[in-house]
Amino acid sequence: MIRSMTGYGAAEAVADDVRIAVEIRSVNNRFLKTNQRLPDGMGSLEVTVERLLRDRMSRGTVTLTLTVEPRGAAARAPINRDLLKAYHHDVCAFGREAVPGFEERDVHLDALLALPGVVGSEQVLLTGIADLPERIEAVVVEAIDRLTAMRDAEGQATGADMAATLDTMERHLRAVEARVPAVIEEYRARLLERVKAMVEGVDVPPDDQTLIREVAFYAERSDINEEVSRLASHIAQFRLLLAESGPAGRKLEFVTQEMYREVNTIGSKANDAEISREVVEIKVGVDRLREQSQNVE
Repeated sequence: MIRSMTGYGAAEAVADDVRIAVEIRSVNNRFLKTNQRLPDGMGSLEVTVERLLRDRMSRGTVTLTLTVEPRGAAARAPINRDLLKAYHHDVCAFGREAVPGFEERDVHLDALLALPGVVGSEQVLLTGIADLPERIEAVVVEAIDRLTAMRDAEGQATGADMAATLDTMERHLRAVEARVPAVIEEYRARLLERVKAMVEGVDVPPDDQTLIREVAFYAERSDINEEVSRLASHIAQFRLLLAESGPAGRKLEFVTQEMYREVNTIGSKANDAEISREVVEIKVGVDRLREQSQNVE
């Protein structure tokens, strides 16, 4: 079953200590391109997230946004008590040595809290949450599952539409096959009429052997049986690819290129108005398949 390259998936996990939310969007691209929007301090997760995305997708531009919000006690930035005590000791020691009349109460707590490293940063806050990387990974997997489900559903609808287009193309192709014998016979009749008109009033009977050679030459020059057979084979191959598991978009695009080649040759060789009309309809189908192939994985 084919899969669309466009989709959306979101997942969330809320606990007493943290809220984790993941959103993933994907759009068309010939190759796989991933964009990760992670909070500060979560850069170590990039490799893991990249692996999870590439394990499930092979084409498309995929954008993942991760939100991590500490909650409850975890939302309180930690204070490095040991460092705070060390700062207080050093400041007091310096005051007693260098400041006349210095007293310990002259050292204000708010000044000490502002010193580097005393109050933990947001990065320290996040890394203090137990099992945070594993919990984030679980939410990412859930979001990917939902994105994949949407891509599968869209791919199923696209595949059904492609199958209907193939049915229409086959119907027009059968009309081309049925028309071929009549084209040769009509050419023979027209040629005979022209020859008769040219020798009218002249006692020269038409040369049957010459007419036969001319009709045979025309039939060989306009023979499209091989092209019709190859186009039918490409249609059958396209159907098989639609039923395959795994990515098939690039293969489908290649098959449509081969279809174009055969149908163009049929149109140029047949030299018949009715076949030309059928060829136009087949081309419309091939063009539709090509556009849809560019939208599937």
